[in-house]
Amino acid sequence: MHTTAVAVETLAQLTLDLESLSPNIAMFITYTGDVITEIHQLDSTDPVTALLGRSAADSITAVGVRAPAEITNPTNEGTFPAHHTVVHVVSRNGCAVTVLGDEADSRWFGPTMSPQQGRVPDACRRTLGLPTSPPTEPMTNFVLAAWLEVIVRHALHQPGLEWSHIVGLHPAGTSADWPVTPATLAEATRSLGTSLDWERFRRVIATVGGFPFGDDATKLAAWMDCGMFSRWAMESLPDRADLIDALEAVLGPATFDRLWATVRFCE
Repeated sequence: MHTTAVAVETLAQLTLDLESLSPNIAMFITYTGDVITEIHQLDSTDPVTALLGRSAADSITAVGVRAPAEITNPTNEGTFPAHHTVVHVVSRNGCAVTVLGDEADSRWFGPTMSPQQGRVPDACRRTLGLPTSPPTEPMTNFVLAAWLEVIVRHALHQPGLEWSHIVGLHPAGTSADWPVTPATLAEATRSLGTSLDWERFRRVIATVGGFPFGDDATKLAAWMDCGMFSRWAMESLPDRADLIDALEAVLGPATFDRLWATVRFCE
């Protein structure tokens, strides 16, 4: 028997009301019908990590996560965190609901048959073998972030890298028209990003591993689908703004200006 949309709401309310669970500990919960079958404690700092690679038994009709959450509320007297409990439940038929609750009230998002975005919804759906929402970023953004991280690694060991060295580190640098300018390198970046495909990239990593995930990523990439993998791939790299700030400190002004212009031309 598979749960219905109404049952998903019922399961979420049941999970939110569980007094036996500590509000400060994240939990992964499985359900059969309208009954909780198992409760597993997760790391509250990052509950998703423990869910990666997990698969629910065929008898499980829904899974969920209950975790503590803090929301910063600005007031006239300052900014303070409000303590909440967040519950996300998804059934095997794909219906999902998220609830953000405290002692006084709760806010409901769903139920919906459309995959909700976020690391917890992604992980919960994959435990049931369900598809996640499609990729939210083009692969050009991944190419840029990966290139910037490689530059940072080299520049920290060799401050003052010249433009020619930076171009040589770009995966499309050798195919850009010479002399390489920020505009031509940006065009090569966009061309490379357009030619790549998140699903094909996921299959490559699932088979052989590779940058920036390492050889141990094969099982996780195989467990994920295209949408979740794309978001995981982007999260595996530092934020672009942080990388640019780091490079401004270790590159010469002229070289950094060319790099910054290349990134802007890609936007």
